[in-house]
Amino acid sequence: ALNNWYENVSQSKLNLFYRAKGTVKRWEQHIINYFKTRITNGFAEGLNNKIKLIKRIGYGVPKVENLKRRVFLSLLSI
Repeated sequence: ALNNWYENVSQSKLNLFYRAKGTVKRWEQHIINYFKTRITNGFAEGLNNKIKLIKRIGYGVPKVENLKRRVFLSLLSI
């Protein structure tokens, strides 16, 4: 299906699709792996987002150890 899409994009002469085609080709194996396994890194991305939020809320916390404690305390509910 992807090869068919690549061919259609090449024939369409729409510049926006050329960029999308390059991106899809670059990530093709990862995209196919998702459809084979249905596994994503969504949980890790969410966790990183939560840690960044805690960092922003705790702006100015002088000790890294205190920041670690805040992160661990907020993650206890997960």
